[in-house]
Amino acid sequence: MEYQEKEQKIDIFILLEDALRAARRLLVIGLVLVLVCSAGLTFYQQRTYRPSYQAYASFTVRMANPLYAGVSGYNERTAQIMADTFPSILTSDLLRRRVMEDMGVAYVPSLSVTATAQSSILTVTVRDSDPQRAYDVLNSVIRCFPEVSEFVVGSTVLVLLDESGVPTVPSNPFTYRGPAVKGALIGGGLWALLVLVIAILKNTVHNEEELKKTINTPCVGQIPALKLSRRVTCPLIHRMENRTGFTESVRTIRLRVEKAMRESDRKVLLVSSAVPGEGKTTVASNLAVSLARKGNRVLLVDCDLRNPSVVKALTSERAPLSDACSLADFLRERAHVREIVQSSEIENLEVISGGRGEQGDSTLLLTGQRMERLVIAARKLYDIVILDTPPCSLLADASEVAELADCGLMVIRQDYATRDQILDGVQRLSDGKLPLIGSVFNNVRRSASSSYGYGYGYGYGYGYGYGKKK
Repeated sequence: MEYQEKEQKIDIFILLEDALRAARRLLVIGLVLVLVCSAGLTFYQQRTYRPSYQAYASFTVRMANPLYAGVSGYNERTAQIMADTFPSILTSDLLRRRVMEDMGVAYVPSLSVTATAQSSILTVTVRDSDPQRAYDVLNSVIRCFPEVSEFVVGSTVLVLLDESGVPTVPSNPFTYRGPAVKGALIGGGLWALLVLVIAILKNTVHNEEELKKTINTPCVGQIPALKLSRRVTCPLIHRMENRTGFTESVRTIRLRVEKAMRESDRKVLLVSSAVPGEGKTTVASNLAVSLARKGNRVLLVDCDLRNPSVVKALTSERAPLSDACSLADFLRERAHVREIVQSSEIENLEVISGGRGEQGDSTLLLTGQRMERLVIAARKLYDIVILDTPPCSLLADASEVAELADCGLMVIRQDYATRDQILDGVQRLSDGKLPLIGSVFNNVRRSASSSYGYGYGYGYGYGYGYGKKK
């Protein structure tokens, strides 16, 4: 069987849908990231917080020469010169060295100066973690400045106008809101990045167009996603007549499958999926029910010996099914074929249970002669035989049973299995020389990037023990 693997272009709408679904699934992780980053950054900044105290003094500059002290024009020019040059003098290495000598310290903390335009009013600010040291440095700067500035503008006198004294309150009080909000934004950004990466790396089938590009088989129908109660183990068409979208989709699949099998005179149909949880048992059971209600004599065989679920899907109070005598018992020569065939509540539909779950090598049992004789006998007694097999990309059971079937039907759940898993499953069935009559697109939701879907909400499926999909 031919199949194709093509590089898929990123559709922005599909990418957004994947991102939204990933965001819903990872919402708890996102909240945890926000809380952890917010608390972590707050704790870190609290531990590394260092208070900064600010001491300042405002003063004016006057020339020390008494001949010019009363000349206003001269003092105005001096004030302008000081406003332009004082910041450079104050931050110069010469003044810093002089202050260090005056105080006998090894360094001078951060200091700055501002000058009021068109005046000789200057403000010096010293910042340090020690309030007393900040105030002492400020006084030293005031004392040393005239000596240093004399080389630039001549002798000057500082007239103190205002001072802060020893500061008692830090200029940078610690608040929890800032780091908490910043940490929350960082956590939210990491979560958004994680969601985007998952959406980009996701390589699943989103619509029928992508399905056709992935495998070279026709899609015989789509089954909508259903919102089911916990009491409903499996949605079956005769129990869900009010769900017209679901029942009509099953009838469409039945018509196409029945037509394809009759045209090529085929009787044994294998139903499988790439990975667990895609709803293959649901499709096989509904297809069997629909075919039997149409008047065909149908036998549904649960070949999934590791995780049988056909009995659970079809049993009812009116016609309870049992797994006490099963296909596994027949293959182990512990039961006769007449003992394992059970009648269901649907006329013309009979069922063979898979058992309670085999722990041994089920592949060896399914490839034995007794399985082959069972299928040969079923061909003579029934119009259609449906074999519900394990997922074909994980186990060899389906590919081995494929040699006994006439045709196959792949169940592919929307946005579930990766394209590589689907292609691997199709390849394994084709290795058994099994022709596929088509695929069923299951659990279809309404999508902004496609025109299909019934919009029933949640999907359905069953848990299996083969392992979890990455």
